[in-house]
Amino acid sequence: MIRRIRGRLVSRGIESVEIMTATGLAYDVQVPLGLLDRLPDEGGEVELHTMLVVRDDALELYGFGSARDRELFRRLRTASGVGPRLALAILGSLPGERVVSAIRGKDHAALQTVSGVGRKTAERITIELADKLDDLKGAGPDIPGTGHTAAAIRALRGLGYGHLEADEAVRRAMDSLDGRDVGAEELVKHALRFV
Repeated sequence: MIRRIRGRLVSRGIESVEIMTATGLAYDVQVPLGLLDRLPDEGGEVELHTMLVVRDDALELYGFGSARDRELFRRLRTASGVGPRLALAILGSLPGERVVSAIRGKDHAALQTVSGVGRKTAERITIELADKLDDLKGAGPDIPGTGHTAAAIRALRGLGYGHLEADEAVRRAMDSLDGRDVGAEELVKHALRFV
């Protein structure tokens, strides 16, 4: 099982990236659409949590920004009628935390916003997985989506920093504040020290 890949981003396509490892092996990794814009530019260092899917006619490697998203991908595939491509489309359209809350809350409409997920598929996913995601519900989103943290990340992105760079800077700034509650503007000032 290939669980993680670290290396240089050689190229990116519409739904996959090529990563050259330090050992000289290059891997073609399919990634969720939302992860593509968070990856560094070509030539940059990247690390992905991966899952190898073995089929009769192919070996396919799927990559994710976190171990939690990889596990969510694995569990989505256990639902009837959900293959790797549809599971990847779900994670590419909705943040992992939103997928978990939609399934646990039986929010069929949220799942149906994903191309390829109709009413019956959404119902089937929620019925089969609603009680199997308890350990993933409290993990929190990989990229904060609301509040001062998200506003600070958006502000840094507006200044031209990449998503991963902005996210890391805001996380480090929050750590340096030792739990003090500050507004988005103050958080941006602290985060600028880490970019």
